[in-house]
Amino acid sequence: MNPTLICKPTPLHRLDRASEKLGIDLWIKRDDLSGFAGGGNKGRKLEFLIGEALAQGADSFVTRGAFQSNYVRQAAFAAKMFGMEFHAAVMHWPYSLPGRETHPDGWKPPKADSGNMILDKLAEANIYVYEDGTFDEMDAHADALAERLRAEGRNVYQTPSGGSSPVGALGFVAACDELFEQADPFDYVLFASGSGSTQVGLVFGHRRAGCKTHLIGICTDDEPEMVDYFEQIAEGVSQLTLSNLKLSRNDFDLRQDYHGGGYQVPSAAAERAIRFLAHTEGILLDPVYTAKAFAGLMDLAEKKQIGGRVLFWHTGGLPTLLVPRE
Repeated sequence: MNPTLICKPTPLHRLDRASEKLGIDLWIKRDDLSGFAGGGNKGRKLEFLIGEALAQGADSFVTRGAFQSNYVRQAAFAAKMFGMEFHAAVMHWPYSLPGRETHPDGWKPPKADSGNMILDKLAEANIYVYEDGTFDEMDAHADALAERLRAEGRNVYQTPSGGSSPVGALGFVAACDELFEQADPFDYVLFASGSGSTQVGLVFGHRRAGCKTHLIGICTDDEPEMVDYFEQIAEGVSQLTLSNLKLSRNDFDLRQDYHGGGYQVPSAAAERAIRFLAHTEGILLDPVYTAKAFAGLMDLAEKKQIGGRVLFWHTGGLPTLLVPRE
């Protein structure tokens, strides 16, 4: 049986003032209030991932991510709760491919811990910081770390960044059932899409239920090839759920227009989105994921490309709002 980490169901409510200003019937799903280790959507995935790790008798949990990774933060606490030693390979400014480097000119490593790194220390996480490189290179560092631990006799459970495996995606398949119990299907659902399992789980859950909802993932980094990985995750979800539902890359609406220069790079549109939602509804977005996603929602609403009942799935990430952005 999988452990329970988050408070479910997370709140769902209408954004009255934002709806009036944007000209749509806008609702929000509050995974920022999930109640586990600083909030955020990763707790949904970790319920399934930790369950698998425990079933395998793991004593060590290995993953990778950016220096300020929300997933690393929540995974570190989840591992600690269940007696596993936590290790993560991280980079300050990872990027998808050579030529897509994202490190802004003049930005230096922080002089003091901030944001998620403060919480990682509280979780007693073992964090290994490597020279900036591609996500594939960061994968190789995590693989080498896992192999070293195995050579020392440890039973290692390893996940990709964001918990984006078929097992992790099950967290958002289940989240769809939670949503359907709270409200009738929406016309549109928009959310930040990064490593893939959130979007795969939401699309799979809606299609399995026969919902016609249009699901739009706002890509938060310059990586259009991610949809190919989505197809792989979806195939794994089909196998795990013993389902005949097959999803292809064409089933995933991944918008590339709002990444603002790449992963973690602050954008003017994201800053406007942060201020808009904070000033109209008192709800905080983070500059890496949710602000870029909400900036996309604002633009699509202005262009009349979305309408009817629209849901914004707030995936959390508040600690990165407290990281200096200069």
